[in-house]
Amino acid sequence: MRKACIDLIGATNAACLMAGDLGTGRCLFMVVVAKDMFKQAPAEKWAEALDLCQQKAIELKYEVTRIRGGDLAGLSRA
Repeated sequence: MRKACIDLIGATNAACLMAGDLGTGRCLFMVVVAKDMFKQAPAEKWAEALDLCQQKAIELKYEVTRIRGGDLAGLSRA
């Protein structure tokens, strides 16, 4: 199975599904979490965007190996 990475980017309020284990490939899917880049979106919005990216990865037959910026969605570091 192909590998992908999900980036939650707080500076742009966007979540991206990126091809490649390290996310160095092309952007496969993007979710805009909040239209206003100057306000931080709540963790619930980030969690929804993360879930959408994970669903799209399954649809495109990618295995998500990394989630960068998961603390925005309330994920703890393990």
